[in-house]
Amino acid sequence: MQNLKNSRNKRSRGFAVVLTTLTLVITLPLVGLGFDVSTLYLIRSKLQAASDSAALAGARALGTGANESAQEANAASTAQNFFGGNFPTGYWQTTGASAAVSIDAVSTANYRSVTVNATVQAPLYFLRVLNQQVSNINVTSTAGRRDVLLMMVLDRSSSMNGVVAGTGQTACALMKVDAAAFVNYFAPGRDQLGLVAFGSSVYIYPSTTSFTTPDANGDTIQSLIGQLTCNENTSSAAAIATAYGELKRVNDANRMNVIMFMTDGRPNGVTADYSLPGLGVASGCSLPANTPGVIAQWAGGAVTSGHTAGVMDAATAGITFPNDGHPLAGSSGCSFDSPNLQSVRSDIPNLPTTDFYGNPLAGPYSQLNSATWPYTTAFTPVGAVSIPQQIVIASTNAVDNEATQVRTDPTLHPFIYDIALMGNGPPDDMPDTLLLQKIANDPNLAGQAGVGQTFYQMQINQPHGYFALAPDASQLAVAFNTIATQISVRLSR
Repeated sequence: MQNLKNSRNKRSRGFAVVLTTLTLVITLPLVGLGFDVSTLYLIRSKLQAASDSAALAGARALGTGANESAQEANAASTAQNFFGGNFPTGYWQTTGASAAVSIDAVSTANYRSVTVNATVQAPLYFLRVLNQQVSNINVTSTAGRRDVLLMMVLDRSSSMNGVVAGTGQTACALMKVDAAAFVNYFAPGRDQLGLVAFGSSVYIYPSTTSFTTPDANGDTIQSLIGQLTCNENTSSAAAIATAYGELKRVNDANRMNVIMFMTDGRPNGVTADYSLPGLGVASGCSLPANTPGVIAQWAGGAVTSGHTAGVMDAATAGITFPNDGHPLAGSSGCSFDSPNLQSVRSDIPNLPTTDFYGNPLAGPYSQLNSATWPYTTAFTPVGAVSIPQQIVIASTNAVDNEATQVRTDPTLHPFIYDIALMGNGPPDDMPDTLLLQKIANDPNLAGQAGVGQTFYQMQINQPHGYFALAPDASQLAVAFNTIATQISVRLSR
């Protein structure tokens, strides 16, 4: 019996050896295949990321250069450099990494794309038993850059004159440097840029594709930005309406139509035709018909009593704003003509129901946001000229309604991108970040609770721009850079 038992044990051990051997024959190749596949996946992911970054960088570089040939040469060179920087030589013992860069400037009007075809040979390890030494990996990435018609809208109100801690410069000075640098992101000859600057009055420099070439007066957009002075109020609705008017004048639906709006405060100026009947204009005060003028608050937007001022000229022909804060040209016999702009309430007690651009001075922003907005009183035009808070409410609704008018243009489909520069004025004049997100129709509204979500759902089918926050002017350059990156470059792979 003992011999039989030993014989059975020997047979069992022999069977286990055979079974183990067969298992290893099957398992080891599978383990090897898994290792090789994992390595190939890792290499391919790295290659795709390098290709994507190269295509995006190349597309951004299409904005650099004096002419189209130089721009495309910059794009090709930049794409190659980014690929080499993001896929190191010999990564995981790969060989032969290369990227072929091609640029398409003809297939679609006002659109250029950079395509990167990247390839590399990845080593195989366990699969060498099948006489396979390497595997060729190929990926493709395409990033597009649509030519833009861009109107830069810059706030040059008096609060911009505050010195920014740690810089020794005013916010106005820093803004001029950063806004001028922003222009460099765009391509002369392809993109079309114009400028709007606003305080009480609004200045416009019409858009041109030759924005880096001096005009007949020796001016470029960048040189005009350098001449800009900061003074007076914040007529935001008029500024955006002026920029939108330029988009409509050019009327180029093949371009990406963009308004880039930068502000450091709440809207506080109502631009309207104050010769309209029903405003209670005092006897003897004559105002020019069909002429926009501005009434603003000078007391702090949260107060219900204090100084208001007007009627001021709504437009100026000079970037240094010689007319800003001046009585409306063509008026006569009015108390504010003396000049004593704070006497306007003696001339005109009531605000109209719409501004000069047809925007209601009541609107969904103040009505829907009453729970969290500091200015919870409803807009009431009667007697509003004497109430600083009413002017802020009316100005806020006007710019919100103007932005909606822009975004719902059925032909041009304009986008609004905006920047909030914080920390310059008093607390009740800080930029309203929710308002600016709504104006831009920033997709991040979707993640907000309450009224932010309400606004997002109201505007869900309108063009989505982007809102950038600059906590102070020393960080304004980052905000401009973020906006420039968001505007025109997209990965379409």
